[in-house]
Amino acid sequence: MAKINLLPWRQELRERRNREFMTLVVAVLFLSLLGAFAAWSYYKNTLENQQLANERIKQENANLDKALKEIETLEQQRDDIIARMKVIQDLQGRRPVPVRIWDDIARIIPAQMYLTSMKREADTITFTGQADNPNVISTFIRSLDGTQWLEKSAVVSIQQPNAVAYQAPKPAPAAGNISASSTSATLPEANYVTFVVTTMVKQTDVASATAASGVAASASKEK
Repeated sequence: MAKINLLPWRQELRERRNREFMTLVVAVLFLSLLGAFAAWSYYKNTLENQQLANERIKQENANLDKALKEIETLEQQRDDIIARMKVIQDLQGRRPVPVRIWDDIARIIPAQMYLTSMKREADTITFTGQADNPNVISTFIRSLDGTQWLEKSAVVSIQQPNAVAYQAPKPAPAAGNISASSTSATLPEANYVTFVVTTMVKQTDVASATAASGVAASASKEK
């Protein structure tokens, strides 16, 4: 005898398929959420790591800027020390120069000339004096340029005297007969011309003397 299933199998099949579908939807939704959370966590960690790296870079840049400023300060201090050393060496090298210049000037002054004043401003020396004639002044200028330390000598001015011509002194009168006219003869210097001459100190020779002095000082320190 045939068996007949009178149960609502179609309804059960439909409900079973609905349960399977809901299970699948829940599983897919769960996996999607899990994947989204994993992706969010990954990018969050990546962002945090990048931010930490950026902070380290900023800190290193700040340290580098500080080091650069310290280096600039040290370089400035070094330049200041070098400049002071150069000034000291220049002063040490220039110390013997004035002595040598005055020695040369005293040696080359002609017998028919005398100086009334000498003035030095920086590297320019100005002479004021009197000479027998302009030729003596020309000889003095050539002698100045012929020294080791001086150059570019030139006449600034020459002023002719206003005194009368030189008169030779008369023979001495007899004792007890001295008159005022016998002592009023005009001296030769009264006819001298007044002049102003300038000259320049040679920088090359001063620099050489400075360098030589610096080498000598270094050698003495090493000893």
